Amino acid sequence: MNILHTETLKRWGGQQNRLLTEASGLMGRGHRVVIACHRGSILAQKAKEAVLPVYEVNMVKQNHLLTIPMLMRIIIREKVDIVSTHSSVDSWAGGIAAKLTGRRLVRFRHNLFPIGRDPLTRLIYTLPDRIITLSRAIEDVLREGGIGKEKISVIPSCVDAERFTPAVEDLREELHIDPGILIIGNTSTFSQVKGYESLLRAFNRIGREVPCVLLFAGSIEEEGRKRCLGFIEENLRDRVLFLGHRDDVPRVLKTIDVFVYPSFMEGLGTALLEAMTMKRAIALSDIPTFREFIDDTGNGLFFAAQDPDDMAEKVLLLLRDEGLRQRLGEHARSTALERFSPMRMLDLTETTYREVLNAS
Repeated sequence: MNILHTETLKRWGGQQNRLLTEASGLMGRGHRVVIACHRGSILAQKAKEAVLPVYEVNMVKQNHLLTIPMLMRIIIREKVDIVSTHSSVDSWAGGIAAKLTGRRLVRFRHNLFPIGRDPLTRLIYTLPDRIITLSRAIEDVLREGGIGKEKISVIPSCVDAERFTPAVEDLREELHIDPGILIIGNTSTFSQVKGYESLLRAFNRIGREVPCVLLFAGSIEEEGRKRCLGFIEENLRDRVLFLGHRDDVPRVLKTIDVFVYPSFMEGLGTALLEAMTMKRAIALSDIPTFREFIDDTGNGLFFAAQDPDDMAEKVLLLLRDEGLRQRLGEHARSTALERFSPMRMLDLTETTYREVLNAS
């Protein structure tokens, strides 16, 4: 199969990670995969490093009259069979380009935002031959928006267990953190729905009761960093570390004793899956998405979403009980290896693409 993936966003996150992982995996299985993404994006850079064919396009809403013909030329030049779109802007441009060239169209839905009721939004969801979601929770949102079940395939993302192995070295020496100091942390992107404000507020209690460090790894501007520190009591601010974007995420995760995931609107949570694969003890928001694969007190510990007090209670419980941390971490990795393996994701994706191609 010849597949074209399109992506609008310039930043890096679980969505872009899923796209690149699938593209590399399908190339390894003998398929031809091409990526068209925003010029100067992190995805473009990483795709080139992975020796994948990349077209850098000015993927903005105001540029559709130029972007659509450009994508049509790429589709014809690369003899594309299936176009897979990922974000709002490229789903318009890529979707129209696919239909005008007579190609099959797959749309990925990565988030839980409700589908708009306006005619244009309804139209864009009539174009795809199939919609791939990452979880049942996203499928439920689509069904509530009027999308038929027969049009939806649920294919969770995956984690490379060979890269995310607990055998890697941590960053304590590099960060000058004493081996005896406990660390809580998070490696996802900084956005409101990720629940960072609740975690920062919770740390005011956590940090008072246990001498620990709060560590963040993810791109953040200086203004955002200052805003985050504004939620922290002044005497605890020197124990909050912002590492920025890191390419050595497995080493970051190995450094963290308790991975805290306060997201209150999540399609799946790649950062969470990576932490589970790294055998980290997980404390996370109690939302339907996570209940699909997290068993409370079995492979993770739930706290009430957007509740700093409950979050602090559960994180403190883990910090004070090393045995519980080890048990939850072991079970978390087992879950990740069983349910979120690259082979499973690629098998399901190949099957779905062939169904779409062979449909009458």
